[in-house]
Amino acid sequence: MPLGGRDELGRIPLRFADLLAPCVERGPRSAVRANVRISSGVLLVVPNAYEAERYTGMAAVLVAARKLALPRMVCDPSTDVDDLVTWTRTRLHASGSIRLMVTGPRETRWKEGEAAARRLIVGIAMRYELDNQHPSSVASADPSTTTSPK
Repeated sequence: MPLGGRDELGRIPLRFADLLAPCVERGPRSAVRANVRISSGVLLVVPNAYEAERYTGMAAVLVAARKLALPRMVCDPSTDVDDLVTWTRTRLHASGSIRLMVTGPRETRWKEGEAAARRLIVGIAMRYELDNQHPSSVASADPSTTTSPK
C-alpha cells in the first residue's frame, strides 16, 4: 500500500488498509517489487504466454522475480491446469511456503484475464482439495512437463 494510503482510485478504505503493509519504496514499479518480494512464486496470466513481456507492466514483474530467483510461470487461457499443479508442487513446495502472486494485465487491457486466472487458481485449489481427501492420489511431480516459456 502506498505510504499515503491512496491508490489510483483514491483513499483506501480502512478495513482494507489495516490489512496491508505500507510500501516505503518510491517509483513507478515499487508496488510490483514489494509484492514480488513477499511472494514465494509468481504466476503471470496473460493472453499469450509466448508474448508475456509485450503487456504493460509484465516485464517488470518478471524482472523482479528473476532478480530474487523466485519460481515463476507464465500462463495463458490454454495452459493445462495439471501442468500448473505440477509446477506448484515442485517449485513452490520446495521453498517451504506457498504464497503465490497471481497477476496479469489490467482489465482495461484484457477483459477475459480475471476469468482465465480464476480458472487456473480454482483448478489448483480443487486438485489440492482432492489430494487432501485422497492422499494416495498425489502423483509424483515432474518439473519437465511445464509449458511456460523460459
